[in-house]
Amino acid sequence: MQKHSLILKIIIVEKLFLGVLFAALSFSMLTLLSKDMMVFTDQMIVFLNLDIEKNYVQDILEWLIKINGGTIVGISAGMLVLGVLNLMEAYGLHRRRRWAEWLTVIATSLFIPLELYEVIQKQTSVRVGALVLNVAIVYYLAKHKELFPKKMFRPV
Repeated sequence: MQKHSLILKIIIVEKLFLGVLFAALSFSMLTLLSKDMMVFTDQMIVFLNLDIEKNYVQDILEWLIKINGGTIVGISAGMLVLGVLNLMEAYGLHRRRRWAEWLTVIATSLFIPLELYEVIQKQTSVRVGALVLNVAIVYYLAKHKELFPKKMFRPV
């Protein structure tokens, strides 16, 4: 049982990390609302030392220049939703709630087809690692029902 507890704690830490990361990125995206995107892309080119001769870099820069406030707010809202979802999963798994187990299994498994598509398009260690990690989390939580109490709703 100690091994299972350690694996569950690793999943909780991963969900907590992702929740904080997405929430922080969401709020930092809002700072772009007041920026001139042309100046911002120039700063990014210098900061990241990008080779602007590459076609994909030019495509990304052109896309960034065309971004408007509504798009920024939409991306920020999506990141905030993902952050809150991951934080809810972390909290529920920490409290050993059955709803959190199901929420984590469903939410994590919904990303597997997208990650599989990304791996098929281009194999990188990050993409393959994310796919393997999410498949492992879904399998682990779906298999180890003994980690969570049978009662679905407990008084707080």
